[in-house]
Amino acid sequence: MMARRLGREPNVLRRTSDRVESLLVFVLVVAFLAGAPLLAWRAGDAAYRAEARAWRWEREHVFRVDAVLVEDAATTGAWGPRTLTPLAARATWTAPDGSAHSGIVQTEERARAGSRVEVWVDDTGQLRVPPARRSPASQAILVGAAATLCLAAVLAGLHLAARGVLDRQRDRAWARQWREVGPRWSRDRR
Repeated sequence: MMARRLGREPNVLRRTSDRVESLLVFVLVVAFLAGAPLLAWRAGDAAYRAEARAWRWEREHVFRVDAVLVEDAATTGAWGPRTLTPLAARATWTAPDGSAHSGIVQTEERARAGSRVEVWVDDTGQLRVPPARRSPASQAILVGAAATLCLAAVLAGLHLAARGVLDRQRDRAWARQWREVGPRWSRDRR
């Protein structure tokens, strides 16, 4: 049974296109088994390094500082007391390099002027979003799995395209052979 699946069975009814398709499937499976681990490793390693580099950069260049509100927090541009618009207020803060900055910051509650709010800033004191929670290992695993799935999709697409070409060739051969044999087997002598 395995010899038949691999195209090694000495069957006189087996066409050349059937042997080519069996060889193609074998080559694609070997390519996947050889290429998937290598591709997953390389993609995962690249993703791990990029994620670790971003984490280190954020650790060295993004800081949490206290900002002091100079006005009461209010919903800017909101209509009515019940809204999902975040509260914001003008505030001042001191950057890690010692320079003073001011701007509009978001608050989670109705804070009064003089209240302290935590904000995230970069080296120069410009406001930034809080650092993302990063997990380089899980990112590497996800990217490796995605690369493996992409390789499988590409190889399956190659198989479908080659099989479509072989099927068209088989259909033309079948029609050509039927034009020769068909009139002898049917009552229609056309």
